Amino acid sequence: MGFVVTTDTLQVAALKRPLQLIQLTNPAGLTVTLSNLGAGLWSVLMPDLVPESGSAEKTELLQNYQDPSHFARNPYYFAVTIGRVANRIGAAAYMQQGKVIGLLANEGPNQLHGGPDGLGSRFWSFDIDQQKDRVSVTFRITSPEGDQGFPGQLDVQLRYTLLAHHELVLEYSAVSDKDTPVSLTNHAYWAIGGVGKGTVLEQQLQLDADFILVLDKQLIPTGELVPAVGAFDFKAGKRIGQDISLLENGYDHYFVLNKDRDLSRPAALVRDPVSGRTLQLFTDQSGIQFYSGNFLDGSILGNQGRPIEKYAALCLEPHGYPNAVNKANFPTALLKAGQLYRQCSRFVLGYS
Repeated sequence: MGFVVTTDTLQVAALKRPLQLIQLTNPAGLTVTLSNLGAGLWSVLMPDLVPESGSAEKTELLQNYQDPSHFARNPYYFAVTIGRVANRIGAAAYMQQGKVIGLLANEGPNQLHGGPDGLGSRFWSFDIDQQKDRVSVTFRITSPEGDQGFPGQLDVQLRYTLLAHHELVLEYSAVSDKDTPVSLTNHAYWAIGGVGKGTVLEQQLQLDADFILVLDKQLIPTGELVPAVGAFDFKAGKRIGQDISLLENGYDHYFVLNKDRDLSRPAALVRDPVSGRTLQLFTDQSGIQFYSGNFLDGSILGNQGRPIEKYAALCLEPHGYPNAVNKANFPTALLKAGQLYRQCSRFVLGYS
């Protein structure tokens, strides 16, 4: 069997436009569903290990809402592409060429994930390219001058490519007509044990990171890096729940990837001990925001018909240093006018 592509359109009264879903299935049976809303990674259905006496079932690995009307507000940022700037910008402002650039705040006085109407809440255009050994969906959007307070018109492209094996590649690019900060990522919530089948606390996580960013009480990076020790030491891999009680409210931290790391090895590896499923993340970014689903509170039903409880799923968000626009010692997030922003991340699923 080759690649199979199908599309579907949902009319959701709470949304401004029809919701278009693009379903991709590879020869190995992995099915990935994408959405034009936020260029979203909507669903990943992975074949179970084939029993001796029958055909394989598929297990949903991405937490989502049961009712797509929740995407009108999307309080958890499920599925979507985050931008123009991922994570938090302190005081929703920064200095550029001696001038204060004021941004729209949406988390107290700060800006989170690109503002109250960031790229994740927009409808993107897309086209599909199907080849013998892969299928790609390329999403495009233009963010106008002054959007959420950011200078310049920014043209953004995200190409998802599903390969013949259990591998999904995300390639981002962007160009602006003015100097402007850019840091894109995806905010999918992974539940590799299967959505609705327990929490992430028993899963094993390994991160190739020796340092984390210090955060203030509003989760804004202070500019300081400290060794990833104690609760933050995932270098050799450990159970996510092992030290989580030492933290006030779980993990929502930026892990700085080692500069001399072997790029042929995953920057992050998650393993579910019950199913044996693994998720490997390869990325060219400087770090990963690891979020353990701390603010999921059971108030909304998930795609398996059950309340989405705390720690039900996790996020691994590769992107540049958060709040870099306000910290001169951080690698810059500023994209020069006419220059090309690029980012590539690969998610590889398997069984151990």
